[in-house]
Amino acid sequence: MADNVTAIFGGPTCQPEPSETCIQQLEYWLEMARSGEVVGVAIGGICADGLSRYGIGGRVGGYSMLGALEMARTELVEVIRGD
Repeated sequence: MADNVTAIFGGPTCQPEPSETCIQQLEYWLEMARSGEVVGVAIGGICADGLSRYGIGGRVGGYSMLGALEMARTELVEVIRGD
């Protein structure tokens, strides 16, 4: 029955589907954490239902972390705008 769900406004239908590029990026960062290169993260993600989540873990803080997050935010805005 869930296979024939149609969103009224063309939005997500809450049917999760793995994203290979998402998995690759997470595995890349996990390997850096396992090696001790990355010791803290702040992460955001979008879920299959269109809602977003975020998390913070490890040793975080400092202006370099804020700078990295600002660069990610700027790139995300460009992606959303289609630049």
